[in-house]
Amino acid sequence: MQQTLYHAIIELRPEWHSEDLSKGVIKVVMTSTSEEGPLLAKLKTNKTQRRALAERMKDANDPLKLVIVRDMWLTGFDAPCLTTMYIDKPMRGHNLMQAIARVNRVFKDNQRRFGG
Repeated sequence: MQQTLYHAIIELRPEWHSEDLSKGVIKVVMTSTSEEGPLLAKLKTNKTQRRALAERMKDANDPLKLVIVRDMWLTGFDAPCLTTMYIDKPMRGHNLMQAIARVNRVFKDNQRRFGG
């Protein structure tokens, strides 16, 4: 069975998982096609769900602290409390600059980190 990064993390931290979109420490933001199989299909989110998760992510007091994103939220998404972004794909030019800008500001006493 294919294991995703999400599943590997919740295997280590099962208390972070919740089926309820409004609860939990970790979520996935992605679309999926039928060719990707049932494991990834269970993690897909629709537009309304992604909007709700974006609002949760922007709330510094929300327990949501880790979002695994596939090809979304790199442009047009702003969460000042976002402190760390890891990117697992080659990026350059405008897209790279926008990704860096997502975590390159001061919010309260947080320091910004960018890894890839």
